[in-house]
Amino acid sequence: MSESTPKAGSGRLALLGATGNTGRMVLEKLLDSSDASALGINIYVRSRAKLERIFPSLAGDTRLKVFEGSIRDERVIENCLTGVGTIICTLGENENIPGVTVLEDFARATINALSTLQSKKSSPKPRLIMLSSATMNPRFAAARPALLHWMIRTAFDKPYNDLIKAQEMLLAVPEILLVTLVQPNALVEEKSTGCVVSTEFAHMACSYEDLAVGFVHICASTSLKNLSCIGVSSARAEKVMLYAPFVLGKVFRGLAFQFIPGYWQAEYWITARLQGWEKIPKKD
Repeated sequence: MSESTPKAGSGRLALLGATGNTGRMVLEKLLDSSDASALGINIYVRSRAKLERIFPSLAGDTRLKVFEGSIRDERVIENCLTGVGTIICTLGENENIPGVTVLEDFARATINALSTLQSKKSSPKPRLIMLSSATMNPRFAAARPALLHWMIRTAFDKPYNDLIKAQEMLLAVPEILLVTLVQPNALVEEKSTGCVVSTEFAHMACSYEDLAVGFVHICASTSLKNLSCIGVSSARAEKVMLYAPFVLGKVFRGLAFQFIPGYWQAEYWITARLQGWEKIPKKD
């Protein structure tokens, strides 16, 4: 699939979540594009310092404006979305831990910010391209055995509930923005094997790089503009058994988080201690 970017004149683009695994890949694809010089990109992050560690050259890039702060700070989000024609949201939580509200907070802040901007300036409504999940698409989920679907839905119950609330809020205000949900299955860290975009199916897995290619393609494609849900996969993931061990491992871990009291806190504590020990210089 060829990569392209939104054409000049379509308004600035806003990217929320540029320091996450998906967001950083999306930003890389945008900046590497041959048309990127025509873009203006507003970037929202919680930590500008983290963003600049990942992208050291951003400080001198005049195409970009960086907005730092809490996702609940509506003034920050309003400033980030000013003059924007397309919003890409790659925010979200991958772990099944209690208290996840990042997407609900994003939805509330975005709706309030756009309502304020449109009331002040009669701004046209932007398009939101938002990272969702194939689990939330009944057509995609129907391809799974019912037991597997229940296991996946339960293993990631907390972030899925956050996603559901956010989607309901955003889809309830079509007068404010047009929403396209990007819906991959399991996300994996591997090289691109080819991005597959479809409204009929989503393969078992998608690499972060292929997902980023999909985001940029969806952003630029006029034929996909009015679609509400789009599946994105890696071509290699058509071979289901290649990813079954990885997916099942993630699912069983998520189920442990869900049903074993204190499991996730214990795992996080142990992981933090092990990482701390790895950083301690060893004596000769």
